[in-house]
Amino acid sequence: MRFTYRSGQRVLDGFTLKRGVGKGGFGEVYFALSDAGKEVALKLLAEREVEMRGVLNCLNLKHPNLVHVYDVREDEHGDTWIVMEYVLGESLSQVIQRHRNGLPENLVREWFGALSRAVGYLHDQGVVHRDLKPANIFIENGGLKVGDYGLCKSLTSGQKQTQRVGTVHYMAPEIGSGKYDKAIDVYACGVMLYEMLTGKLPYDGESDNEIFVKHLTAVPDVAGLPRGFAPIVLRALDKNPLRRYATMAEFARAVEATALPVATPVNLTLPAGMTMAMGDMSMTMPPPLPPPPAAVPTLDATPIILPDAPRAAALPPILPLPTARPPAAPPAFAWRDRLAELSTSLAAAPLLVALLLVPYGLIAQVTNPLALGKVFLVTTALAWTMVLGAGGRSFRSADTWWPRLRFAGLGLAVGLLAFWLDGWTLPTASAGGPVTSRGVTFFGLGTIDGESVPYAAKYLLYFAGVLGAGRWWRLSARDRKDRLSFGALMASGFWGLLLVFLWPTGTEHVVEGAILPLLVASVAVQAVSPWVPAVNPVAKKFRLRSA
Repeated sequence: MRFTYRSGQRVLDGFTLKRGVGKGGFGEVYFALSDAGKEVALKLLAEREVEMRGVLNCLNLKHPNLVHVYDVREDEHGDTWIVMEYVLGESLSQVIQRHRNGLPENLVREWFGALSRAVGYLHDQGVVHRDLKPANIFIENGGLKVGDYGLCKSLTSGQKQTQRVGTVHYMAPEIGSGKYDKAIDVYACGVMLYEMLTGKLPYDGESDNEIFVKHLTAVPDVAGLPRGFAPIVLRALDKNPLRRYATMAEFARAVEATALPVATPVNLTLPAGMTMAMGDMSMTMPPPLPPPPAAVPTLDATPIILPDAPRAAALPPILPLPTARPPAAPPAFAWRDRLAELSTSLAAAPLLVALLLVPYGLIAQVTNPLALGKVFLVTTALAWTMVLGAGGRSFRSADTWWPRLRFAGLGLAVGLLAFWLDGWTLPTASAGGPVTSRGVTFFGLGTIDGESVPYAAKYLLYFAGVLGAGRWWRLSARDRKDRLSFGALMASGFWGLLLVFLWPTGTEHVVEGAILPLLVASVAVQAVSPWVPAVNPVAKKFRLRSA
């Protein structure tokens, strides 16, 4: 990941940059030290007009569960920087990724209580966050802090919102109509509660529009939620904002109440002094205690969590940590950026394919450059197919029939290319007789006779089957686990060998014609595709602790 500035530079008076810690659509975040040794996070804004409104709404807010904003400064080039609290930890998104089946219930209650206090404090100050998601929430030593205020909006603002803002997986249905109030944060917290408990999102799909339509129409599957959480999640994710929890404090009380044991009340009323015998045991009921004085209030069995309850004081001290969006989830890029990356990948793929085929040509002692040229063209076509067929999907995208069908369709084109490179030259002569052909011109490139059709069909079926069977979009996903994965190489060879029975000439020339192009293409695609590495883990391994 390349940053605009390097370590040691002083872009702002009084601060020295140490390293870049995050980069996204709204700018770059650096870890820096003040001249007095204070650790801070400096954020260089890419979209000043968009994010400054949100930051200014939170400039003077102070809460133990919020990332603090210290100041807004401009450098000598006129660029805007935000000076923020530096928080050393990991995001809630990274924690959830490590626990795909959900977090322990007691930990969910503790963290959700802290989240509710932070969001409730924002609401009490007349601010709605509008971009609550695990990537914007940071955990360290059991403490939780909410950050990233770029989309925060004042509840008293009369400005009409004309477009959807936020992250689609956490968007309330009413956002489509431009309505932004406290209910959308309640909805987003409901989505995060579901995700913390199950390790999955309640709604997912192939595109942002598909996901948003599910927010408008679908009902979340709550069958896998722990006992007591299903009605809470359903209420928080209600399509009608008036039926959701009115405040985050009310939401938090409902979550905390799931910890109470469910017991059947037993009413044993015995006169004072009466003995109740149970086998060899006997128990004498003492005289009843006098009722409490009227001045002493009777406590309800349900615990009440206030926005600034003493529970926050019981948490370990919270150290300052980065407010950068961790790259566990790929940031949203403008279409120009995506087009530039796609063009770069497509242009670099043939060069890398040619470089990778040189060792094969030397080892196999290929003396016919034309034969190696055919392998190069097929391999390049496979690499382009893997890049274009991915369609910008992430590594964690759901495995559905549509991307596989798209890859299979592109595989037909690759099979047609491979057949054409053979020059349509397949045996058609009868024994002892002249060559007979009822060939027809195909796009003016050659002729296909009746006996060649089965061979062409096998080319098409082989490449369509191989590309339709594997999850090839993972090779070019920005959020893949590693830049180059040996497992992806093994998968390419597996699918190539599994469908070898479809190869037109049996096992003859199957290595250079099919297996080798798949292996080389899988390596080339990973090498030329953009990759956003995960944030380095903290030195001390994070431990999940009970409440």
